[in-house]
Amino acid sequence: MEKNVYLYVSQGLADWEYSLAVSMISGFNKELIKTRDYNVITFGFTEEPVKTLAGITVIPDTNIDEIDLSDVAMIILPGSPSYEKEDPSWLVPLIRRCIEDNIPVAAICDASLFLAKHGFLDDVRHTGCGPLWLKEHAPEYHGGEYYVDLPSVSDKGIITANPFGFVEFAYNIIAALDAFPPEFLEFWLIAVKEGYLNADSFKKSGFKRGSH
Repeated sequence: MEKNVYLYVSQGLADWEYSLAVSMISGFNKELIKTRDYNVITFGFTEEPVKTLAGITVIPDTNIDEIDLSDVAMIILPGSPSYEKEDPSWLVPLIRRCIEDNIPVAAICDASLFLAKHGFLDDVRHTGCGPLWLKEHAPEYHGGEYYVDLPSVSDKGIITANPFGFVEFAYNIIAALDAFPPEFLEFWLIAVKEGYLNADSFKKSGFKRGSH
């Protein structure tokens, strides 16, 4: 059964933090032959429209109460100022159940703060905007010894990232979902980081464009 990746959308959603990851894993992207396809479904507390940091209107496909864990492959939590302004504690039961059921959770920027506030980072390697920043904004956070100064970290089913680590964040998400062969993923990471796709090398590598 084709599973779903659920993308949380909230006011002030950071447009750049999730877009690379979801564009690669989405089943709508037929340009590259993938190992697995995923439906990307947006969700919120309600289905009311939200505005991203760029002012783009996003209407959630569904709300949190409609999520059935049996069809969830991953939950992605992009950054948003809303995490600091109003802690979305209603997300906690969903995230806890995902972790208990070995369903990956990916959080970037302020979303890592949310995980820190609720104890999800106390015993896993993780990153964010700095351990002191996490402790300052989340006094409940006790995972400082597990903090790593890297763009993105994946450990025990939890993926975290710095706001400018969105490329590595996408890499870890794609790897966790096994959406592409590992050798293609390494090729892709180098091309994205260098900002240059050599189409000749791409063809020689044996990777093909086209629909399934």
